[in-house]
Formats: sequence, structure tokens, C-alpha cells
Amino acid sequence: MTLVPGDPASLSACAVTVAAVARRLREGAASAGPALADLGEGWGGRSSVALRRRGDSLVGATTATADRLDDLARVLQDQATDLAGLQARARALEERAAAAGLDVADGRVVPRLGVLAEAGGGADRSRRETAATLQSELDLVTSQHRRRRDFVLRTLRASGEALAEVSLSLRRG
Repeated sequence: MTLVPGDPASLSACAVTVAAVARRLREGAASAGPALADLGEGWGGRSSVALRRRGDSLVGATTATADRLDDLARVLQDQATDLAGLQARARALEERAAAAGLDVADGRVVPRLGVLAEAGGGADRSRRETAATLQSELDLVTSQHRRRRDFVLRTLRASGEALAEVSLSLRRG
């Protein structure tokens, strides 16, 4: 089991996809705006005004959705970058632990099972100090991972709520 779960490449690919959808939505909104304005020329009356207002609402909702998706794409890409860095730090920590005759198991730096060398107070004390140092680093890495993951989850929830509001306002007319 990895110390820092996740797949930075998949997160990055997701960010690219979300950004592409945002770009297509923005392009659609940009072309719809002038087309709606053109409807007013040569077609007057309440029906024309109602259609243009509804179209303007749709363009605004599309732009708001594109903005939210752009924000999400940035957050996902930042998370992918951070995750890759945290995973590299965790791998380096595991390698340092192994070199010191220690293992990382269940989020703890523990002595490796078996006979490591001749018993000696100095070596044992040094191993304990190294384990304590590595445990501090491990705690920092896992804490950073949890905080960052929680931030991304809060952002995703907030985006879902914001997009639900956009959808609701469109349905209300």
C-alpha cells in the first residue's frame, strides 16, 4: 500500500478534459451572444424580447459554468502536481528508512524484523533517533496529503452546489 494514495496522471488528464469542456462552453457562449442580438433586428415584439432574454440567461449560465470548470481544472492540475511531489517525498522517505534498517508500515516507522547487526547501545539509539526523524517527516507528508485532498473535495462540493444553482435559475426562467 502506498503512503500517499492517488494517481497524479489521471488527475492531470481529468484537469485537461475539464479545461477543454470549459473552453468549448465559452466558445459557444461567445458565438451565441451576437446571434441572439441579431434576432432583434427585423423581429420585434414580445416574443422576440422574451427569446432574447432567455437566450441571454442561457449565455450567462454557460459562461458561469465555464468559469467554474476553469477553476476546477486549475484545482485538479494543482492537486496532480502536489500529489506527484508528495508521492516522491514518501518514496524517498521509505528508501531512507530501508537504508537505516527500518520499515514503514501502517503509517508508522518501525524497526525491521530480524537481526540487523550486533547489539550496541549507540547503533540502537541512532536507529531510534532516525526513526523519530523519519516519523516526523512521514506525519508531515501524510498531513499535507489529507489537507490538500480535503481542500479538493470541498472545492468539488462547492462547485456542484454552484452549478446546481445555475441550473435552478435556468429552470426558473
